[in-house]
Amino acid sequence: MPAGDAQRVWFLEMLEELKASWSKTMSWDDLANFCARMSEKRKQIRRERGIQPTMMWCPKCGKRTRSSVSNVSIRSALFALKKDGLLDEADFKQLDKSWMQHKKKHGLDAYGRKIETPPDDGTNSTVRGYH
Repeated sequence: MPAGDAQRVWFLEMLEELKASWSKTMSWDDLANFCARMSEKRKQIRRERGIQPTMMWCPKCGKRTRSSVSNVSIRSALFALKKDGLLDEADFKQLDKSWMQHKKKHGLDAYGRKIETPPDDGTNSTVRGYH
């Protein structure tokens, strides 16, 4: 496995598809759906190439385990577009700001999905835990 593949979010095939699919008129919903497809493509590439997630130490129990493989976020797509020269700095900043506003206004997560809020019964002070 080439160095860095375990942490890689955007593989060459995915970047080619991003370049072919990208349009400045793409809606946030369309970009979220695209990122979901790229998340599945990333999982497929990792399976086909036998790329395992990196190892990590659980800060809660101290056990050494494989980290989870995150999905491709909308912001990650914006950074990839900037890195490949499809967005200049000004366009990137404008789209990044617009995405943050849209995300907040509609209660979305980093992937463009509606955030499910658990009922607040006062017993769960952490949103994200380990294991």
